[in-house]
Amino acid sequence: MMNKLLSVLVAGALSVAPMLCAQDDPAQKKEQPKQQADRASQETLTGCLTEAQGSFKLATDAGEQVTVTGPAGLKKHNNHTVKLTGTTSSEGGQKTLAVSKIEHVSASCTK
Repeated sequence: MMNKLLSVLVAGALSVAPMLCAQDDPAQKKEQPKQQADRASQETLTGCLTEAQGSFKLATDAGEQVTVTGPAGLKKHNNHTVKLTGTTSSEGGQKTLAVSKIEHVSASCTK
């Protein structure tokens, strides 16, 4: 009698367990893509950093002109080739990079 009861309990638990594990929270699935879309993308760009009237531009090897914002350390890399890492955004067709990391590549810009 005890063995039958134990067998029924184990069989019942085993039949319910997969259903409990397989349940997904639809709200969680919907939030994930939205959160990823809201995040700006991290990017690393290499090129010639120039300053004009207090604003910085990075001319990449691909011919792209990117507006650069960030730390005061940018100023000491004026007219240098640098590798910048940061968050990119685009407004009005103009790409902007908010710099979080600066790596010096060369003391001059190769053209």
